[in-house]
Amino acid sequence: MIKSYFHQHFARPIYSILRSLHPFFKFKKRTFFDKFNVKTKDGVSFFLYNNAFYWETEMFWAGFENFDYEKKTRMIWCQLAKSSQLIFDIGSNSGWFSVMAKAYNPKATVHAFEPQPNIYQVLVKNNEINRFDIHCHQVALSDTKGEFPFYNTGDQTFTTENTNHGSLNKEWRPIKQHSILVKVDRLDDLIESKQILKPDLIKIDVETLEYEVLSGYGSLLHEHKPIIILEIQDKELGLKVGSLYQSEEVRYFHIDESKGLIEVSTLGDTSSQENRNYLICPKCRQDLINPFLN
Repeated sequence: MIKSYFHQHFARPIYSILRSLHPFFKFKKRTFFDKFNVKTKDGVSFFLYNNAFYWETEMFWAGFENFDYEKKTRMIWCQLAKSSQLIFDIGSNSGWFSVMAKAYNPKATVHAFEPQPNIYQVLVKNNEINRFDIHCHQVALSDTKGEFPFYNTGDQTFTTENTNHGSLNKEWRPIKQHSILVKVDRLDDLIESKQILKPDLIKIDVETLEYEVLSGYGSLLHEHKPIIILEIQDKELGLKVGSLYQSEEVRYFHIDESKGLIEVSTLGDTSSQENRNYLICPKCRQDLINPFLN
């Protein structure tokens, strides 16, 4: 009760003062509080839990609009969430894309999938501190099911101090690599077993395993026809993902984080190491993405 009153009446002015003083005093990169309030220019607000996690801390100091990380991706995601009824966030990490979707569309049903236990705990906290009803699933998605090694890197991997992205791909970031066993499921089987309706919007960020996730979606990928935002690490992965579609089904777009959507003929064909997000839009739903075209 006391914490809630503090955040409601005093936290925002304190945050504003701290941000204005930061250029002069170079405060340690953290938020000083276990959660902070984010408010967008659209008037949407939500809380994020933070224990000095990197991206959340960057957002705290810069503010939502000035925070550079995936700027256009976040804007497109939030706007598409407003017109979506069912949203999947696959590889959700600490869940702020799920939180943003729910904040922009409280009526939407949001499912977040994160297999790494320490990060899953933060996902759950972000859901709880916002009093949202996000469905949090501690599972990895692929084209098979069972229990498999999940890999991550760093000295504090799988501890509460680490929210680095992990992967089922052992070849991904092999330096100082550690692994744990996690539950893995196919998306089509999970949808059927939990009786989930068809999603309108999906984000996939699973560190090179995007093709396997979509393969595990099976025939439902073409039945549901969701708009998909996903990271494509290279052209080889892009060609594999593209092989799941017929050319007349969809349009491909590269998300330029400074310009917006740029239509492309193939996925992953970019030299940029910072702009690797793409959008796949079924042609029957292209009216929804027209406002973001460059």
